Amino acid sequence: MVAATVPASIQSLLESSDIHMSRPVQTLEKISRLIVGGADRLSVISDFDHTLSLAVGDDGTVLPVTHQVLGDALVLPDLNQKATQEKYAAYSKESSGSDKLAMLEAWWRKAHDGVVARGLTLKEFEERARQTDIRLRDSSAELLQALSNSGVPTLVFSAGLSDAISFVLRRAMGGIPDGVHIVGNEMEFDEQGKLIAFKTPLLHPFNKNASVIDKCSPLHSSLSTRPHLLVLGDSLCDLTMDKGLAKERDNTLRIGFLNGQSDKLAQFLQGYDIVIATNQSIEIPRRIVEEIVGAKKYDTDVLRVKPIMGIRKEYY
Repeated sequence: MVAATVPASIQSLLESSDIHMSRPVQTLEKISRLIVGGADRLSVISDFDHTLSLAVGDDGTVLPVTHQVLGDALVLPDLNQKATQEKYAAYSKESSGSDKLAMLEAWWRKAHDGVVARGLTLKEFEERARQTDIRLRDSSAELLQALSNSGVPTLVFSAGLSDAISFVLRRAMGGIPDGVHIVGNEMEFDEQGKLIAFKTPLLHPFNKNASVIDKCSPLHSSLSTRPHLLVLGDSLCDLTMDKGLAKERDNTLRIGFLNGQSDKLAQFLQGYDIVIATNQSIEIPRRIVEEIVGAKKYDTDVLRVKPIMGIRKEYY
């Protein structure tokens, strides 16, 4: 029987005033279990917009999300109309249950249909993507590369545009690392490069979970058969991205990015093991992953921790 501890370097990061944990001892124990298990037992599910991508610029402005590649008023004015945005907000606040989902899906389909009707081209989309200030967080590229190098299946899961995510990753990393799967709303262009449809299924924050992935696919198999899971998100909806994988909660580490929304801290702490309040780096998940993929494997029943002090979609 071998005891394991969370490295002091990681504990030091977690002691920052910017880091919040409602169950610090249990969280450290969970991190230790993942480290002991190593890369072969790990899979990762991460949101993209304002999770892997930067949420706030140096000047304090909120940076764009992937759908905003389409929403610039100069290119697609209908999607940027204040009345349209207010209608979406009303659906979110006033509807509930299946009615809410139906309304939200109808809104998104109408928005997507408007983009198709406008006749957007692939060339135009790529130009808009180049002009839209979507950037990876510090250490996001290193995190994805470390996971790829270690053979850890990684799902980048988004209710945004998978085409825009692919563009950002290729621009930042020179390509999409092996083993990194992107699932989001995908556009379909014809041979002339004209947008003809958005592929199904339509993904939005309330249905973005593993149930939309074909259970017979290699992706679903790799995510569901590995017993340890790391989940990264920036919303309460991201807490259910692994729904349908039947993972044990004690073996799933959830890290949430609050992005300065202090009024949501209490809610985040109910679901996320670690909440990063304002820091715009992804250093903590990267450091934890580095320990996991570089760890030796032990047979252990007892884990000891030091108390803390203070674009493409793949359904096949």
